[in-house]
Amino acid sequence: MESIYQKIIRIENGSQKAALCTIISTKGSAPRKTGAKMIVYKNGTVDGSIGGGALEKKVIEQALEVI
Repeated sequence: MESIYQKIIRIENGSQKAALCTIISTKGSAPRKTGAKMIVYKNGTVDGSIGGGALEKKVIEQALEVI
């Protein structure tokens, strides 16, 4: 299975556009901890997870705006 780091290298070496999303801090109970990563591709697909739910949906929307 390809690691997220290998996927980042593949994206950097290719022409595909994507955003890397990383949890940088949490408060209280959180499904994923600091350092969790997710890649959002221009077509809206993702690799990885930062915890799911409303937070992840919002991050995907913002990542697509950035891309």
